[in-house]
Amino acid sequence: MPEFSCPARTRLDDLAVLTIAGPDAEAFLHGQITNAVQDMPDEQARPAAYCSAQGRMLANLVVWRSGPEDLRVMLARDLAPAVARRLGMFVLRAKVRIQVEDGLSVLGCSGSEDCPAAAAVPWTRGRDAEGDWIAAPAHGSRIRAWRVVDRDLDGVPADDAAWRAADLAAGRPWIRAATQDLFLPTALDMDLNGGIDFGKGCYPGQEVIARTHYRGTVKRRMAYGTAAWPDALPLPLPGADLYEAGGARPAGRVIDLVRVGDTVHAAVEITLTDWPAMRYALAAADGPVLSLSPPRALAATA
Repeated sequence: MPEFSCPARTRLDDLAVLTIAGPDAEAFLHGQITNAVQDMPDEQARPAAYCSAQGRMLANLVVWRSGPEDLRVMLARDLAPAVARRLGMFVLRAKVRIQVEDGLSVLGCSGSEDCPAAAAVPWTRGRDAEGDWIAAPAHGSRIRAWRVVDRDLDGVPADDAAWRAADLAAGRPWIRAATQDLFLPTALDMDLNGGIDFGKGCYPGQEVIARTHYRGTVKRRMAYGTAAWPDALPLPLPGADLYEAGGARPAGRVIDLVRVGDTVHAAVEITLTDWPAMRYALAAADGPVLSLSPPRALAATA
């Protein structure tokens, strides 16, 4: 797995934060997402998914407590208003307020000098003079953390490509508007990496997700790879087809991707029975061929 030269600090303008507050906030959110909220310690954040009734992801999230009756949710910025509206449809008589926090910004910190020492343990959550911080999943040996701050970040560079590439290498792509309602959480390995609590109560899509898990019928999984990318070739969008190299058929789908220099980093959904014989190309069957790492799901089930 590659190491990335992430900036020590970078604005992550593609991420936004919701606040879900009120006496019933905990019980409400617990019943809406794939991970447990009611037993979540103050010093921990949790990954989760928000799904349709068919079990497909409307967003993936990071959830943590910001006060006795306040929860915060980090997600892709282009989904934040729609997710807030959809959650609001299910509040009914619950004492819950949901809002997009336009005054909060997300900052990515990388390296021991800019991350709290406790950020060496992914999903640790804390608070200091700058605001909330959450330890991000690691890639290689370099620790990373998200910081959620209530100040103007205009003076901080927004060079987030290396940060996004590190997310993909760590197995944590973000669902965005282009990929909303395309993937089951299992396609992003959320049943393996702590994003689903199979012991909690009902939530939208729970029956589909649980049935797939317990029957052992997960056929499509995530893999991470890189490809050299020529300047003249347009970059495909998240959600685009992944092709059999030199073949005639789509063979998967792009979950998310980003270009860093002359290299594209991609998280893709593939069919496990095609691994490792299949060679995958981006953009077209004759497009750049991905060098894929073995899917984590294979190692987890070996």
